[in-house]
Amino acid sequence: MSHTPRVTIGIPVYNGEAFLPETIDSIVAQTFQDYEVVISDNASQDGTAAICREYAARDPRVRYVRNERNVGAARNFSQLVTLASGEYFKLANADDLCDPPLVAKCVAVLDAHPEVVLCYGKTTLIDANGDVLERYEDNLDLRHPRAADRFRLALRRIGLVNVLQGVMRTAAIRRSGRLGAYFASDLVLVPELTLHGQFYELPEFLFYRRMHPGASSAITTVEGEWRYWDPLASKGRRAPAATWQHHLGHVRGVLRAPVPLGEKIGLLRDVVRYAIADRSDLLLELREMVAPRDRR
Repeated sequence: MSHTPRVTIGIPVYNGEAFLPETIDSIVAQTFQDYEVVISDNASQDGTAAICREYAARDPRVRYVRNERNVGAARNFSQLVTLASGEYFKLANADDLCDPPLVAKCVAVLDAHPEVVLCYGKTTLIDANGDVLERYEDNLDLRHPRAADRFRLALRRIGLVNVLQGVMRTAAIRRSGRLGAYFASDLVLVPELTLHGQFYELPEFLFYRRMHPGASSAITTVEGEWRYWDPLASKGRRAPAATWQHHLGHVRGVLRAPVPLGEKIGLLRDVVRYAIADRSDLLLELREMVAPRDRR
């Protein structure tokens, strides 16, 4: 009978040859060793495939999957969640790093606290050379018993979405909407996960997020963001209304949430209030959606 690893570490990658070896090395160096690594290559055109095949040949815990075409960041993430066999899931972006004890410490928390759905280490921002830029406070230690309180705090505090590279319960991420194929859908997924359980922040700085010109955080245009999240739909079409997508995503997340009906109704009222606060952006996007396209 084959052994089922406790943790699946999923690495989504597209043209990641510059930093991918260092990322995989930081995973292989984890003190917690009962894991599998699944690399989902989004049809890279550089040396990514050769790097992945080399690591897979060297370590039987590493599995390499290559998409025939670039399906976008959202679908690639969802594919990793589908392929995961572990009780716990850790996202590991192909340009970031983590210290050796990160997974072990997160697993210990999840094992000891069934009410916790996601555990993460504090974040250090680094540059392309690995030099420290700053220590970043995610401020999402959400150990509040009520889901509604966690949800409201997440919406208020969320900034850089580093917490998704902690360790989470695979069953919870599968029950969620995962990532939507629209701009910054991770800002929708994180609050939704708070409806499934508590967030636990480790006191140590164990995660390193690399800020560099090729990172998704460096994309500066709406069209570029759309191509990143959903290249299959972006060709020849108007960019989707991100503000509408976010609010509708919050509604769907609340409706899916395993919370009592009364609390769910209160959460939907909150989402309506947030939408009213964003009414200017919603109206602007609505005008853009109904306006005729410039075909020049």
